[in-house]
Amino acid sequence: MNARSLTPLALVTAISLGAAGTAAAEDLAIAIHTDPSHAMFKIGERLKDTIESESDGELTVTLLGTEVGGERDHLEGASYGEYAIALGGSMPMTLYAPEFAAADLPFVYDSSDQARKIYEGEIGEALNQSLIAKGNMRLVGLSARNPRNLTSKTPVETPEDVSEVRMRVPEIAPWVAVWGEIGALPSPIAWPEVYTSLQTGVIDMQENPVDNIYAGKLFEVQDYVSRTEHVYSFFHWLMNEDVYQELSDEHRDIVLLAIDDATTWGDQLVSDGQAELFEKLKEEGMEVVEPDVAAFRQAARPAVEEIAQDYDPAVRDYVLSLIQ
Repeated sequence: MNARSLTPLALVTAISLGAAGTAAAEDLAIAIHTDPSHAMFKIGERLKDTIESESDGELTVTLLGTEVGGERDHLEGASYGEYAIALGGSMPMTLYAPEFAAADLPFVYDSSDQARKIYEGEIGEALNQSLIAKGNMRLVGLSARNPRNLTSKTPVETPEDVSEVRMRVPEIAPWVAVWGEIGALPSPIAWPEVYTSLQTGVIDMQENPVDNIYAGKLFEVQDYVSRTEHVYSFFHWLMNEDVYQELSDEHRDIVLLAIDDATTWGDQLVSDGQAELFEKLKEEGMEVVEPDVAAFRQAARPAVEEIAQDYDPAVRDYVLSLIQ
């Protein structure tokens, strides 16, 4: 039997258990591209426990990690039914709903709650329809990420402090445009190369969430962390649409409630961890700077206004309302 001839739910079971045609159809494979020590994998473990306990074993969950590929592999697998649920960072929005991919636009939001509104109400419904139409997946949960902050060798308090300075940013076009508008010299460099690039002077600054800053030991090559909190982004929990429709009402409710529980728990875990990580950075010798965020937002505004024109009209209007 060709694997693609199976229904998505049966295919999930067959691949995750390695026994096509013999496994029970109630097993759900969840693909998570982060390290097992990462908060998102811990959310996955809580999700597994809750689904299995609340369904009295009628549903079982197989957690899969990077042994079956990276983020894009997981998303593509969930799209055609290899996995019931996949975790995505910003990539699913870029791939399947670019006109709604505004939640991680720099220097727009004051909090995760403001950014989360992109996924709610009529905008959220239209966003989900795009994900279903283009990716055969629906958004079933969001996990807040730590906001992104700037690290440097000298204090950064105002936009003038980044003027003509070589700064590493991810290869995300809107982010490059915004930092360029502010006056920096954005340099898209792969994350594994950031430490060495800072050490050798290829770049002078970089920006990342505090967990990446600490895990990457950037305190060894940077002296300051400025709390610009310029990006509030999310991890996206996406379910294959066919699996979603094939679940019984009872089982679907169990899964969705379990996701709500796990992501709420995870958001608190991430928030609590951020404060602890800042203290660890201080212990490692980094100085925490409170910059003039309003000045950065004002400097970024022309680029944000231009980028927003490519969004869905409702998203565009919401973004522009926050920067006036």
